[in-house]
Amino acid sequence: MSRIGSARSGARPRGFGLVEIMVGLVIGLIAVLVIYQVYTVAEGFKRNTTAAGEAQMNGLFSTFVLGMEVGNGGAAMAVSAPDLASCADPVTYPATDPRHFGETFRPVPVIIYDGGGASSPDAFAVSYSLSSTLASTAMFNANALPGDATYQIQSSGGFHKGDLIVGISNPAGTNAACASSKITLDPGAVTVPPTCDPADPNKSGNCIASVTITHTGTGIAYNGNGLVGSSTLFNMGPADRAQKVAYRLCDGRAGCPQPPACAPTTPCSLESVPLLDSNGQLLAAPVGNPLASNIVNMKVEYGVDTDLDQLGLLDTWVQATAPWDPASMLTGTLAKINQVKAIRVGLIVQSEQFDKTLGDYNWVLFDCPAHDNTCPGRLTGTIAAQAPTGNWRYRKYETIIPLRNEIWNKAS
Repeated sequence: MSRIGSARSGARPRGFGLVEIMVGLVIGLIAVLVIYQVYTVAEGFKRNTTAAGEAQMNGLFSTFVLGMEVGNGGAAMAVSAPDLASCADPVTYPATDPRHFGETFRPVPVIIYDGGGASSPDAFAVSYSLSSTLASTAMFNANALPGDATYQIQSSGGFHKGDLIVGISNPAGTNAACASSKITLDPGAVTVPPTCDPADPNKSGNCIASVTITHTGTGIAYNGNGLVGSSTLFNMGPADRAQKVAYRLCDGRAGCPQPPACAPTTPCSLESVPLLDSNGQLLAAPVGNPLASNIVNMKVEYGVDTDLDQLGLLDTWVQATAPWDPASMLTGTLAKINQVKAIRVGLIVQSEQFDKTLGDYNWVLFDCPAHDNTCPGRLTGTIAAQAPTGNWRYRKYETIIPLRNEIWNKAS
């Protein structure tokens, strides 16, 4: 027993002293700081990457939607452009107001509204028909008085109940009266006048089969004899699908005044604005539908054939200023309208993550290999860094959309 007690009493003490504990605490704190710093840096990279990715998705989606809509411009209308070009331009709204474009029947597939400067966003509106079976106009076979609820035309092909129709009083003239209405009943049966003489060499209008179209009625008279110079009727397809839509940036102010005041601290949203209601009638107070957020600029230009060569090829890009401003386009001849071959759209999209390491953002849209002012339509600008320092990340997107419907159906 004495040996055991002696062994225990001679054992050396074991454990951590105060110094060892403090050293361990310091090492632990350093490890925590390093881990926190690594996490902070990684989180910053993650947020910047995520924000840039969101900006990229916004830009890609926006250019896809705008490209699809512009590509449809003039669909099912271009083949009837010579008749529609005779329609008078309305005067209810200023030419710079998209509602003016909404009420016109002239065959302009796309109209651009210049914002007034490289850093001031543009807007544009597009028009096309969704008629699936009839693109050309049909002649009136009988006169129609103002307010008549029925029309007699040569062919009922493609006309259906609920379609939006446009009567053209003098397709061979200029500034002719044109008016729209909605078909209320399916077209009637084909009828041939009993007094018709098939042997008549003059083939008078009374000898041509007619179809009756019942509609809502308008206040314009139409001359109908079934011969050259007769008034014509154009079908824009189902009234609730007739497209006249404006695209603009909106800064959130009531009524979305144009051009908007887009800024890094208050980026705009891209909106589509239907100009017609479900009956194909002009909306006096159209309301925008948001498509994408964090857009700080949108620039749109015409690609035109200025030298009028036989091939009709695009040879330069121009902004929507005189002589390509809305008033000139909406009152221009069909030859002028046909000079426009393509539209190009440039977008600058802002990320949601602010980066304190960034400075001014200098941008260029519609550049060319020369990278100078010789590039037609080239635009430049700067988005200044925010005080005290830093800026958002930005992405640029450009797309060129040929007006294929106008090109395929070019009228001489």
